Amino acid sequence: MAAKLRPAEPVKELVPADDPYPLPSEPQVLEVTQEMASSWLSYRGGHPKLRPLSKAVAAGYQELMEAGEFREATPEGLIFDTDGYGISFQHRMKALANASTDALIEHYGRPWLKFWVFPNQSRDIAPYLDQGFRRTAAHILVGKPYAKDIGSGARYLAALADGDRFGMPRFNRVKVPETVSTARKWPELEWYPSEAWAVWRAAGVPTGAHLAVLAQAARTDHRVKIESWLEGLRRGANLSEKDPRLMLRERFHGGFVSLGQVNRRDHQYALIVKAWNAYVTGQPLTGQGFRFKVGELLPKVEGFGFEKKGRTAA
Repeated sequence: MAAKLRPAEPVKELVPADDPYPLPSEPQVLEVTQEMASSWLSYRGGHPKLRPLSKAVAAGYQELMEAGEFREATPEGLIFDTDGYGISFQHRMKALANASTDALIEHYGRPWLKFWVFPNQSRDIAPYLDQGFRRTAAHILVGKPYAKDIGSGARYLAALADGDRFGMPRFNRVKVPETVSTARKWPELEWYPSEAWAVWRAAGVPTGAHLAVLAQAARTDHRVKIESWLEGLRRGANLSEKDPRLMLRERFHGGFVSLGQVNRRDHQYALIVKAWNAYVTGQPLTGQGFRFKVGELLPKVEGFGFEKKGRTAA
């Protein structure tokens, strides 16, 4: 006689009341461990009105935490409603739960982070959270002329420091704190922004990519040629047909067109580097050489290489 199958027991719903890590009764700064973060996600993330979890956003926070660039205990705290469900918390808690314990200890001295925690908040405030004007590096670099261009150049340098010779795949994931930190490590970005902007006005060469190239060039023996490079690009006068400065002007003037499947941003940066390298070395730049094709290595600025430390590579 066949044995009767017992019906499967229903899966018990995880609710805030069963969470082994209770919330405080009043707003305060808490030391949130990775175990707490994981538990809060499980027990307090089930409210039907909670926005979907974005893996990309959580990964961005995790990257900041593992690099030691996440700022603790800011007033932008973790917010929970009157039933204990989270209103604004899940991406940071997902990042903390998944972060490398060794990286946290290395950068923060312990495997936990401090957060302001705001319990017992009305869920009616949810539509009004995260609605502000998103901050950029230019907003943080307050007081600096051409802050937007400097921030753009810093973002290029942050992505280039990864050492990926086939492009800058992390460019769109470079966060504001890293961009600001990079700008402060590269004072050369502030040496030529007005000139780079003038070149953009005259020839359409993008200032962010151009400043990134100039900043690297300023750390080489070819720094003495930067002024004549900029003057030639801006004016375009008395340049021969084979002059890399004229070739670059003509490539960008009137609008840049990226053919094939090459990333437009990588393409623009690569052409600026190729023209600069040809100019400072005196090597002829042919039409065939002044291209950037799919699978081609991203050129390095002549005489410069990123140091091998952390995730950077030469």
